[in-house]
Amino acid sequence: MKKITLKGIAWDHPRGYQPLRATSETFKQLHPEVDILWDIRSLKEFGDMPIEDLIEVYDLITIDHPYMGQANANNLLLPLDKLIPRHSLEKLKEESIGPSYQSYYYNGNLYAIAVDAAALVAAFREDLILKLGLNIPKTRAELLDFYKKIPSSHMVAWPLCATDLWCTFLTLCAQDGGRDFIKDKTIENRLGIQVLDELKIHLEYLHHESINWNPIQILNRMAEKNEILYSPFLFGYTNYSRLGYAKNLVKFGNSPTNPNIEVSTILGGVGLAISAHSEHQDMAAAYINYVAKAETQEGIYTKNGGQPGNLKAWQNQGNNTLCNNFFASTMDTMNKAYVRPQHKGWNKFQEQGADLLHNGLVKNIPSDTIMKKLNQLYQSF
Repeated sequence: MKKITLKGIAWDHPRGYQPLRATSETFKQLHPEVDILWDIRSLKEFGDMPIEDLIEVYDLITIDHPYMGQANANNLLLPLDKLIPRHSLEKLKEESIGPSYQSYYYNGNLYAIAVDAAALVAAFREDLILKLGLNIPKTRAELLDFYKKIPSSHMVAWPLCATDLWCTFLTLCAQDGGRDFIKDKTIENRLGIQVLDELKIHLEYLHHESINWNPIQILNRMAEKNEILYSPFLFGYTNYSRLGYAKNLVKFGNSPTNPNIEVSTILGGVGLAISAHSEHQDMAAAYINYVAKAETQEGIYTKNGGQPGNLKAWQNQGNNTLCNNFFASTMDTMNKAYVRPQHKGWNKFQEQGADLLHNGLVKNIPSDTIMKKLNQLYQSF
């Protein structure tokens, strides 16, 4: 029997690598000739590192959906619809949570399968909220009211480092302008100014480190200390809602919205793709199909700290019990999530645009100036 070694690149959080390592072991039981080795990269590298830097080394690549246009234009990834049986893909499409499955389609090709699903959601310390007699805000107007009811011993935090500020900015634009607020490589100017002005108001009420933090830093802080009791927009992590993961349990729910428009928050999550340079594409495809199917996602994937991309795993009562109803409590947000553009150049614009926005907020640059620079940057790609 000829041995096959597949190399994969995951991202640096137990949610990112534990379920992939666990499913690789069970896949090996079905295919004893296959070893799958996983390296990890940082969360920022996951969002920003060009695929071109990975495809020479790795067979299996965890990827964000905005890279699909780049992958298509430069033939970086293999179309999975040519490697995975149609009946399997139709089943996975039916079992998608929200737009996760569809988000990895580009130009008629499916370049990855969503094995992990996420969107911006709200995180809170239920014990502190109940003790203080507070109600979780359902709308952004209620959120502004919520700040004023919190005693000085507690705080609200948003992850607003450049990457996460970008996701929040696009979320608020979509909530107020609908899904088509970006046209012809232009973000609607008046809308962008309005959202930036609102973000500046929120900043006055937030923990001062919010402008530097990512979701993991806030969730770690929420779980270990009693200072931060609520975060309205961050990418959820089921790990923190599982007993024993951290000192205190963090619960999750739907983010505040604009009740006038049927959009929740920005879609995140992770797709599993195959490098165009892989010498073992059939086996890599077999592994992706195995990881993505409902049985694996409901069971070993979720049990090993994963945040599955399969709807059946989200509906599974055992998984909801395990994760303090994380899945049931955030499903509405997932189903109404906003999907970012995927055209070639978007990922580079996203990285540079995030830095531009962040610099603008840190230096309190006028919102109209920020928007002018942002759209000029967009037009350059």
